[in-house]
Amino acid sequence: MEEADLVIAVTTSDETNLVIASLAALYGAKQRIARVRDMALTHALHELGLSKFHINELINPENIASRSIVRAVESPGAIEVADFAHGEIYFRAFNISENSTLCDLKLDELDHDNFPWPFLITAIKRGRSVIIPKGNTQIKADDRIYCLLLPSSAAEFLTFINPDVKKVRKVIIYGATYIGQHVAKTISKSVKKVILLEEDSRKAQIVAGLLNDVLVISGSPSDATILQEAGIETADVFIALSDDEHSNLISAVLAKKLGAQTTIITTKHPDFIAIMDNLAIDVVINPRYLAADQITRWVRGEGITAMTKLMEIDAEILELIPEENSPITQAPLKDLTLPKETLVGAVYRNHEAILASGKLQINPGELVIVFCRRFNERKLRKMFKATK
Repeated sequence: MEEADLVIAVTTSDETNLVIASLAALYGAKQRIARVRDMALTHALHELGLSKFHINELINPENIASRSIVRAVESPGAIEVADFAHGEIYFRAFNISENSTLCDLKLDELDHDNFPWPFLITAIKRGRSVIIPKGNTQIKADDRIYCLLLPSSAAEFLTFINPDVKKVRKVIIYGATYIGQHVAKTISKSVKKVILLEEDSRKAQIVAGLLNDVLVISGSPSDATILQEAGIETADVFIALSDDEHSNLISAVLAKKLGAQTTIITTKHPDFIAIMDNLAIDVVINPRYLAADQITRWVRGEGITAMTKLMEIDAEILELIPEENSPITQAPLKDLTLPKETLVGAVYRNHEAILASGKLQINPGELVIVFCRRFNERKLRKMFKATK
């Protein structure tokens, strides 16, 4: 233990993880990560200070998942969501339908004269292939595009990419779990009508007293009558967040069949992700994957300040900080030789988010957002390290 650079405590017991982190510090471990699931305890630890428990990083999978779900609700039509540069750069993935305005357009047709809302497509998934786009790359129906956006243009872009997407006005959530309550409370500030379904009548009664702007209904969403009572046919989003993953899957499929526009579920089973398209599930949130991303960033060491693994392609979005005299800072992007299938997407400079172009030259200390295939991640990181 005394020789450890990093100790990761991720047992199913919050208390055990806190004790492990404290003991590891006393034995001399340099860095400690602890997983804590309880929301109230998470809040208390942050309020009191992680250093008092000798923790460098606190991982709460439910908290991370909650933020991802809220982002998905706020970005209707997006399949994957993440934020970078302190929330000043959005990453979103979209499926392109035949009626999308982007369908059949080439990227070099999307200049500022024809398209006033800045965005950058970092990759395109077409069938089983991944395309790093160029100016003459054409967007086709059934493509999945991975984009970087600025918050100021996000709403207009969502409408442009899919004219059928409308502002979310009604959300139905299944499951008064930690995540369910947190999501309901958060989105009720911006969504006109939020309904929470909970099978346990006693728990439903307790939660109803805690969530003032949320309508709580006691019942099972696997019962079509309950969903119809909640008005599923007018729901913009149905989110299944119970502890029973099979019930989540069944209720989401039923909700979609009865008229819900978008369905979101949480699952810990990686096998579920592969079948979601066939079941018309729009967004899948895996709390374990999200927590693993956060832990992996620490394992990889300094330089990576944020990262997101993309679920269906072997790639990542990384937030990196270049060191003084690093190769990435020596010339404009068009004159640099980046690792294969890698694309610099944006920088955060002087409190301003800037989408990348060939003329852009990166400076040391800036936040840089990069799309990278995983097999080239080490080569990419070397470009952000100082040359001797």
